[in-house]
Amino acid sequence: MKKYLFGMALMMMGASLFTSCLSNDNNNDNTPQKVTVTSGAFIINNGQWNKNNGSLTFFDYKSTSATTTLMGGSGLGDTPNDACLLGDTIFVVGSTDNMIFLVNRKSLSMIDYVSTTELMGESEGYSPRAITAFNNKLYFTTYGGYVGELNPKTLQVERKFKVGSAPEGLAFGGTSSEVYLFVCNSDYGNGDGSISRINMTTGSIDEIKNDKVKNPQKIFAIGTDLYVLDWGHYDEMWNQIGAGLYYMYNGTATQVVKDATDADNVVIYVNGQAVGYEIITFNYPYGSTTATYSKFNTYTGQTTSLVLSGDSNYKIESPSAIGVDPLSGNIIIASRTINKETGYADYTMPGFANMYTNSGQYIEGTHFQTGVEPHKIGFTLDQTVVSY
Repeated sequence: MKKYLFGMALMMMGASLFTSCLSNDNNNDNTPQKVTVTSGAFIINNGQWNKNNGSLTFFDYKSTSATTTLMGGSGLGDTPNDACLLGDTIFVVGSTDNMIFLVNRKSLSMIDYVSTTELMGESEGYSPRAITAFNNKLYFTTYGGYVGELNPKTLQVERKFKVGSAPEGLAFGGTSSEVYLFVCNSDYGNGDGSISRINMTTGSIDEIKNDKVKNPQKIFAIGTDLYVLDWGHYDEMWNQIGAGLYYMYNGTATQVVKDATDADNVVIYVNGQAVGYEIITFNYPYGSTTATYSKFNTYTGQTTSLVLSGDSNYKIESPSAIGVDPLSGNIIIASRTINKETGYADYTMPGFANMYTNSGQYIEGTHFQTGVEPHKIGFTLDQTVVSY
């Protein structure tokens, strides 16, 4: 139990990078109080590979309007893949361009950029894939088989860690004595995937393998309990087999959501205490014709279906990304647009997104257009003053 509670504390420490810790004391004198609210959502759009039309879409909660910007060579270039908000800066990894772009989250303007191959070397730094933040440092994976530790002030890589083949997503966890960085090694879908565990104190690295986890893409950690989104493999007809969300502990792996292909999470509270995650997935393996949605509760161990409703005018037919508002638990799902002539998803047209309540009801006025191939969803938090 102590290990589990420490894991939750570590998780909340990571979350504190994105918002200040505020008092929950009762306010009996009606003194105005600062509270944290979600001000908007940002979506990183891949664009078309080799077309140099990656972009960022920002959806403003107050105006319910969306802006797509930073498109092309003067912006996010070719295939931006992931992003992480630290302070007022969105750090975006540009996979094809071997870049990390710095974007001001309020003005949506480019601040700076750094080359990962110049920082780490041509072979080590090529094709950055995913990025996260912890203790005011940034950590990103590269297809060179490394994790880089980036100082956001100096924009220098202070440490680099050799991990497995084609690493993707990463997450922090740990015990009462050690902090670990867990890394998904996808093996580029060749079937020999694994999880690297980096000891952040000693820098030592070990590997966690299980035959059920072949192509890990994303990971959520509570202590040393791991929840891994795995893409499985493809058969001779390119049907995706074995995708799902897996619970991993002490080398074992149990599938808790079948066919899951993307996921995001929100913290669960019981009596004001963080006790686990609700992990929300869309289940749409390549070769499927219909998407389903699931919610897995790490506290209870239960998986339930999520049914979307009220969106008949803006139906999600080819989901490409999912994000969960960390404060409200509302869900944003992005989709490719269906080509009316072919009846298939069009990877050359702008996509769109809808917001739903945590129970799956579409929220009126929250349908908006994105860039081409929306891929990653994040949220911006602000403080506002209210009187009770």
